[in-house]
Parts: sequence; structure tokens; C-alpha cells
Amino acid sequence: MRTEAEIRERIEQLESRYDDYDPPSSELEDTAEIAVLRAIEELEWVLEEYDDAAGFTTS
Repeated sequence: MRTEAEIRERIEQLESRYDDYDPPSSELEDTAEIAVLRAIEELEWVLEEYDDAAGFTTS
């Protein structure tokens, strides 16, 4: 399981990579982008947990 620090670092990496391709044009857009990136990270974490614990696969 990832630590909180690892999760936060991953969110920052995703946000930075996303901003490189499509910088936010407003504060509202930036806030929405962060929420989406956090949701992506949470989904990655859940999928990894299921994959490790229950043999769940995404393919």
C-alpha cells in the first residue's frame, strides 16, 4: 500500500505533466483539474489493492 507522501507525490507528478500539455486558464479550471487527478490517483490505488489482494486484473 502506498503512503500518503507517495500518493501526494504522484498527484503532483500527474498535475505537472498535465499542466505541461494543457495549462489551466482559470482558478476554477485548476481546482477541477486537481480533483480529477486525485480521483485518477485514487482509482489507481484501488485497482492496485484489488490486484494485490484478490487477484483482480484490469486486462
